[in-house]
Amino acid sequence: MRYKQAKELGDMARGRGICYYHQVYTILLRALTDGTIAAGTALPSESALMERYQVSRNTVRRALRRLEDEKRIICRRGSGSYARSPPNAEISADLLADIVQTDDAHRPKTVGRLLRVQQVDTPEFIKRREPRFAATSLMVQRLLSYKSVPFLYTTSYVPGQLAARLTRSLLSRQAVLIALDLQGIKPFSAEQITSAVAADAVAARHLDIEPASVLMSIHRLVRDGEGKAVEYQVMQYPPDRFVIRERVLIERSDTGLQWSKSKASQIPAWL
Repeated sequence: MRYKQAKELGDMARGRGICYYHQVYTILLRALTDGTIAAGTALPSESALMERYQVSRNTVRRALRRLEDEKRIICRRGSGSYARSPPNAEISADLLADIVQTDDAHRPKTVGRLLRVQQVDTPEFIKRREPRFAATSLMVQRLLSYKSVPFLYTTSYVPGQLAARLTRSLLSRQAVLIALDLQGIKPFSAEQITSAVAADAVAARHLDIEPASVLMSIHRLVRDGEGKAVEYQVMQYPPDRFVIRERVLIERSDTGLQWSKSKASQIPAWL
């Protein structure tokens, strides 16, 4: 049973510069999170994991020790390792998606913490995507939590010429887009790119995860009605804590069936 279970787990990516212990840990964490290894059931044995991934016993034990430290598993001497109910089991990614995408009047209490407000040189990755973005920007970083569980880390950049009246006091009460709107700078449209990235040390610390853990990353460029950039926002979240939901419709046209989003975006402006 355990050996069969080991064969059903994902594969390692060798030669990619990611240490083997972290890959074994990530594979097991994903299996524990998505229910492949259900709470109360046994994990594959150390020997099965060693054979499955062609790694040393120390590598396997390091991955299991980390899962045990995170209270994902319980290790029983002479019996093996068993999956536990995940910490904060009552807080799921689907629940947090519901909370975030509920209108303000009915949304349960989330906590948004302003981490940093600072004038910076506009990063090159922004200027590559939007060469007309200002040379300097106001950088605004926030962390969104629910019941002390951090789940969304955002970094916004506002072109320097638009940021003069965006004080720390104002930004502690309002999201960047809402603050801009109150100042008469009207956001009109946005373009988004979604990818997966490895968490850097700063994001890992704020989200309470290990560096190099997988994060979903959304890069959103917001423009006004004249097409000028007013904000560049990077949103990062662990995929086991938060998901972005979009509703799409199936439309019929002369060329056949096609997908159509019912809204331009399901990510609230208040993030």
